[in-house]
Amino acid sequence: MTRTVVLAGASGYGATYVREIAELEGQGRVRLVGLCDLQPLDTDTYKQFGDRPFDTRLDRLMAETRPDLAIVATPIHTHLPLSRQVLNAGSHLLLEKPPAPSAAEWREILTLARHKSLSCQVGFQSLGSGAYTRLAELMAAGELGEIRGIGCYGAWSRDAAYYQRATWAGRRELNGVPVADGALTNPFAHAVATALALDGSTGWDDIVGLEAELLRVRDIQVDDTSCLRLRTGRNTVITIAVTLAAETPSEPVIVVHGTQRRAELHYTRDLLVLDGQPEHHGRTSPLENLLANLGDGVPLQCDIAACGAFTRVLEHINATPTPRLISERWLTHDGGGPGAKTHIPGVEQAVRASAEQLSTFTELAEPWAV
Repeated sequence: MTRTVVLAGASGYGATYVREIAELEGQGRVRLVGLCDLQPLDTDTYKQFGDRPFDTRLDRLMAETRPDLAIVATPIHTHLPLSRQVLNAGSHLLLEKPPAPSAAEWREILTLARHKSLSCQVGFQSLGSGAYTRLAELMAAGELGEIRGIGCYGAWSRDAAYYQRATWAGRRELNGVPVADGALTNPFAHAVATALALDGSTGWDDIVGLEAELLRVRDIQVDDTSCLRLRTGRNTVITIAVTLAAETPSEPVIVVHGTQRRAELHYTRDLLVLDGQPEHHGRTSPLENLLANLGDGVPLQCDIAACGAFTRVLEHINATPTPRLISERWLTHDGGGPGAKTHIPGVEQAVRASAEQLSTFTELAEPWAV
């Protein structure tokens, strides 16, 4: 069966959906019936889909096209109003991550989807990785022994242009509307959601303890270098340490500390390393999974209901004081203008040590964190 699709947000990250829709349309699995964006279509998208209905208002486009499903790949602070328009039109929803910038907005989307009996998939792509699925199965079967803890470390680098990409970049709120563009809640949101899912702790009440050290190297409202430590109802300690100020960037890794085996999940690479032995896996995208859900009843990779624990983390982070600015004495700078970068020397070792020892930056006595 060919499903009709509308895409809201064709630029920025939404361009990845443009490419995927083109592939699936070539296979006869979907038919793009409309595009919505505040900006004109770029050259490539126009060449591919310039003959399709285009509108700057999603509600008007939904009324015109009545698609089977709609993809919302827009900034987080627009998710609630656009999700309302999709679900009230009777269409299934694929909502990019993070699902909402507050608990109240997440609950409203969840309630509306349930009331309308519609599927609502959240685009945490890492949960569609075969490497994640394999590790989750091993943990559930007790193959790693007792889980002593789960750690994650990530070290990326972002330049000044990253925080100039949009009016909402690097902000907690914009004109009184929550945004939540911090390191833990946006670029490394997959780390938080994936670690919680591996533990089977995705509900709001599955977190029983939460502490966060939130820091920044720039004049922004949110964290860019952070350590989050959770305790779940399963008595699992989860520590996630990340930075956007690394000198030597590397892809994030989730480490599962078992009493019998150790596992490393490189979730951006679909790579699982068990006791030092690598396993490469494939991946099913959130859109492919949603199509399978609608056609064959396959469970969603990330139902909106499974974002409770993640949303609780987000809510906690948004409620904390503004992240502390790290002193210049601990920083170095590289370049100027839009390409300017700020680094914390040695931060790569710090985030890794946090994941390995399940410790906070302060416990590790990192001088820039004390």
